[in-house]
Amino acid sequence: MSNFSNYFKFTLVVIITALWLVACSDVPNPGKIEQALQQKYNNLYPDLIAVDDVKKINGWSDNEQHYAAEVSYSLEFKKSYKQYIDEKTAQPGNPLEKVTAGITAGLLKLQYGDFKQNDQYKIKQETLTFRMTENGWALVD
Repeated sequence: MSNFSNYFKFTLVVIITALWLVACSDVPNPGKIEQALQQKYNNLYPDLIAVDDVKKINGWSDNEQHYAAEVSYSLEFKKSYKQYIDEKTAQPGNPLEKVTAGITAGLLKLQYGDFKQNDQYKIKQETLTFRMTENGWALVD
């Protein structure tokens, strides 16, 4: 009976230690990073950009509440720049909203050029910051 008790205690300690290590090493994985990036681009440019091929190059944490991930990834444009700007300027709204949409689209062109549908743009290195929330890791803007 004593050997069983010792075995049980040892097994329990190993399981608790393993669970503790897993909990302490909880960092955003590439899937979570891709999901956060896709949400970011969806909020900025709805139905325009698909995030793909996310690779975590490095990661570090200064404390339990913040995590930085150095990543590379690809963007694929679902529409051409012309299609996107035409849709934005054709939407109903007051003149100020249309000017704002035009400026936003113009900044998009400055950043990515005169992209065509299905064009890809490679982000070679970007550092993303995540914050721990009640619902898990969230990308900080």
